[in-house]
This record gives sequence, C-alpha cells and structure tokens, in this order.
Amino acid sequence: MTDSDQGEEVRSLHDAYAAGDSKVTSVVYDNWSKEYEAHMRGVGYTHPVMTAAMFTRHQRAGDAPVLDAGAGTGILGEILPALGYPNIDGFDASAGMLALAAKKDLYRDLKFGLLGERLDYEDNSYAGATASGVYTEGHAPLSSLEELTRVVQPGGYIVFSVARIYLGEQIEAQAKQFADAGKWRHAGTSGRYDSTPFDDKAIMAQIYAFEVL
Repeated sequence: MTDSDQGEEVRSLHDAYAAGDSKVTSVVYDNWSKEYEAHMRGVGYTHPVMTAAMFTRHQRAGDAPVLDAGAGTGILGEILPALGYPNIDGFDASAGMLALAAKKDLYRDLKFGLLGERLDYEDNSYAGATASGVYTEGHAPLSSLEELTRVVQPGGYIVFSVARIYLGEQIEAQAKQFADAGKWRHAGTSGRYDSTPFDDKAIMAQIYAFEVL
C-alpha cells in the first residue's frame, strides 16, 4: 500500500465519522462505495468477522431469515451463509453501497433504510439481526436499536458492533433502558478490539449481543 493510498483510506474514514448527519453520511458512503472494500481491507477491518463470530455464538443456525442492518456492500452477506444462515435480507442508507451488495446476489431482499427512522419491515419478521460498523458517531443513534427489537422475534438475537464515543457509558445506559422496558436481555459482550489494526490510529470497539424479549 502506498502512502497516498493509506492517506485516502484515512480521509474516507474521517469523512464518515465526521459527517454528523445521516443524510450527509449517506452521501459520503455513496462517494466512497466503489473503493470501500479495498480501503477497509487495507486497514484490516475487523467488524464483520467479529460480529459474525458473536452471532454464531448465540443465534441458532438455520433457514429462518436474518436481517443485516446497515448492510453496506454486503460483507456480512458473504460471511453469514457460510456459517449456516442462508436467508438474509439487508438495508442501508447508501444507494451506492446497496448497488454493490446487490451485485453479489447473496441477499433475498435489499432496500434503502435509515436507522433512526421506522424500518419498512413487519413486527417479528426476523429470527435475528446483525449491525456491523453502524453504531458509531456520524452513523446511527443507539436509540435506533429499538427498531431492531421490533422486527426481531422474541428469542432471537441482535448482535452489533459499538465503536468510539458510543463505548462505555452510552451503550451501557441504552442497554439498561431497553432491559428495564422489557425489550431485551444482555446475552454477551466481547472484549475491546481495534477495528482497524493496520491503521496508525486505533478505533476501539466491542461486540454486544442481546436476546429480544
């Protein structure tokens, strides 16, 4: 990797984190979509593998449908079928990213959707849900996890990565709020890990798993 390539990756990551508004973030990812996977490979992006690993620990494999929230270019769509989850739907706020995911022909259905707004899915539609690289600043608010508790069936699991400013008090407070409301129970949390280990600046993260009640 050349210095200019690495600089472009870092700038793209910075733009995504600094957007601050979901509509601006969508534009950033539209513009980044064609180079996204190459850039993330260049920084050793670990969110999808870590999310999939935690999902397999809790969610029973099988034909029941799974929702990939913030599917992006479909990286989790490549991983989950190999682990026993063949029926995946996905949504994302970037049309450019969705177009690339669709080319992989791995999802039953892909649509535009924005975490933070009501999703276009019926209650209890999915056996489980994943969200990789979504819960961090400039992306989706933690409060939007409530929508995932609506569309996932009781007994199913929501597994998602949490990074940067959302770590610690913010996610713990949101988790407690939903637990106190009887929406979910905590099922597991990974240790902290660097989601971009080949980049000079660590982006620390954790994976959380909750069972929907």
